[in-house]
Order: sequence, then C-alpha cells, then structure tokens
Amino acid sequence: MSSLVPPPPQPPKPSKERGRGIGAFVGGSGLAVSLVLAVVIGLQLGAIPWRFRKQMWQLQGALAGGLVGYVVGWSMAKGGRREDDGEPRA
Repeated sequence: MSSLVPPPPQPPKPSKERGRGIGAFVGGSGLAVSLVLAVVIGLQLGAIPWRFRKQMWQLQGALAGGLVGYVVGWSMAKGGRREDDGEPRA
C-alpha cells in the first residue's frame, strides 16, 4: 500500500565549483600568502632607523583615515538612497 502524502522536496545540492571572487582567494592559498607577506613586511619595517618612524606613523594614519573615509562615504551613499517620484531636486 502506497502513501497518499508525497515525499518532501529535496533541498538543492551545493555546487562543487568554487567562486572566483575574493572569498576564494582568502579561503585558499591567499591566506597563507597574505600571512607570509605581512610577516616579511613587518620584519622589514622593524629594521628601519628611528628617524623614519614618524613618517611611517603619518603614513599609517593617512591610510587609516582614507580607509575610514571611504567606508563611511560608501555606507552613507548606500543608505542615503531613496526612491524619488521622478522630480528633479531644486
């Protein structure tokens, strides 16, 4: 005797193919390459004389400020969009 209730649908199987985005790079050998690169750069920067440390700190501050400005600007632009009724702003 067969059941009158059909079996539940099976969920889709994930594909075996990995994406080619940044996630594939970070998840794979890119993580090891990034770690080795960070260690080598850290050792090289640790060997510079003290007279150049102020310039390195200024460069780090400028890069950090630029990154923060980019992220804040991107988030404001993304969150600030709204649907208009087609009328131009004055």
